[in-house]
Amino acid sequence: MSVSVVVETWNIAGDPEVLGKLLATLAPQLAAAEAELVITHAGIAADARERLAAIAARDVRWLELPAGAGYYEHKNAGFDATTGDVVAFIDGDCDPVSDWLAELTAPFAAGARVVAGATSYAGLLAPLANELDFPYFDVRRRPFGALAAAPKAVLNFFANNVAFARDVFAARHYPTIEPMFHGQCQVLALQLAEDGIPIAFALGALVVHAWPEGATEWLQVRLLRGADTTRLLPYVLRTHAPRARGIAERLGPLPALAVLGARAVTATWSALRRGPALRGLALVA
Repeated sequence: MSVSVVVETWNIAGDPEVLGKLLATLAPQLAAAEAELVITHAGIAADARERLAAIAARDVRWLELPAGAGYYEHKNAGFDATTGDVVAFIDGDCDPVSDWLAELTAPFAAGARVVAGATSYAGLLAPLANELDFPYFDVRRRPFGALAAAPKAVLNFFANNVAFARDVFAARHYPTIEPMFHGQCQVLALQLAEDGIPIAFALGALVVHAWPEGATEWLQVRLLRGADTTRLLPYVLRTHAPRARGIAERLGPLPALAVLGARAVTATWSALRRGPALRGLALVA
């Protein structure tokens, strides 16, 4: 089984220092798996690419995209440049554990077709922030924390930490038409559910995701993810509750507001129960 790894630099604006940190962590993992490495970028200078390839300690297939290309366009184009039987995706601003790639690809030997790794923020507020931004849902459609006891299969994944059998992704790719922030991976997960392709969950394939830089970016992310929730609701209903879709459409924005309200209530309870309470409540607010 050959393995390819795609790293996109869209969300780090091609910052060589941030990318170098990731590649230093990945280098021994790539060597152990004899993995192909593809890095998408929008103008990293040639001398910086040379230094970064030295850090990765292997040949790098650099794929330059137009400056206006989006996050999922980087993902799709990166996949198209690979040749591996299994293609793993990671974001440039993530910090993977030392055996991330081995844990993420191991289930394919047992017949898995799609494998989701676990994503978490760092620090005391991570459990609460994970509930807001990185909730995974087991087959009973219940959320659980990324670092809690997890089922073997889930209903969703996040594009920063996932691997696909080549034929599965080649037949689908991420949709790029919908005006979403990071909801396209959830749309693809719903399509996989409709097609009867389960998503295995590899709890050991953990990556720590960077926090937004400052209050302004945090607020922007909150608004964008809230917009994703409203736009994703019709897709979720079509897959899991088709009879309710017509009713929800007639109610306009009320169902989406109800979902957001329920998330606020549960997150508030988590902030009070887990602490630190004041910082947690500020994050929820």
